[in-house]
Amino acid sequence: MRASAGWAGGVVAATAIAAAAQLQAAADRDAALTIRGAVSDASGAAVPAATVRVLKTRRVRVLGAAPDADQAVEEARGRTDAEGRYAIDVPVDHAFPFWFVRFYDVTSFDAVKYRLPPDVDISRQVRAGAAIEAGAVLQFHPDWLQVKALVDQYGAASRRGQILRSLGLPPKRVPQEGGREIWEYPAAGVAYLLDGDGVVETRRFTPAPAGASTPGPVAAQKVEGP
Repeated sequence: MRASAGWAGGVVAATAIAAAAQLQAAADRDAALTIRGAVSDASGAAVPAATVRVLKTRRVRVLGAAPDADQAVEEARGRTDAEGRYAIDVPVDHAFPFWFVRFYDVTSFDAVKYRLPPDVDISRQVRAGAAIEAGAVLQFHPDWLQVKALVDQYGAASRRGQILRSLGLPPKRVPQEGGREIWEYPAAGVAYLLDGDGVVETRRFTPAPAGASTPGPVAAQKVEGP
């Protein structure tokens, strides 16, 4: 009888622990944090419509791969308002120990005007459940003043002005006969043959290797604990 009672007590205790764990997991899923901040440029002016992304990362073990890989997931994103401010609500996910705020999306960031800003680590605040303030000051690209002067010279609606505003200063300019000129952009894999303000020919080629790209999500087989 004592053995049966002990066994029954163990079952009850295990059930209670499992239930408590489930309740805690549900509470974690329901918990949310609000991340607020502002984006401005180096002159102090607000940057409206800037993309703000909240990323969470963890180390994962991928079958057949060594060492372990980083799994990065975008949890949420938003945009700054007319005053450069933003607020993003995110659910708390303790399966991911590292959290960052990234103030750009490579597909829309104005890399001709600004340098890419660094990520802001908010991991400690997420773990503590504290209020989170994270902002960024975008630094101007070293070539921006020269690009702006040339765009003003050629005109924003001109072909040269549009190319400059989209891709920046051409790393290579090759004079041609008859006053023509080739502007080459190796990183973008494109070259333009210009005659006056007209584009006579557009040549495309394999882009030259640039900096490491932003890592995408990695399929997780087994997750290591924080």
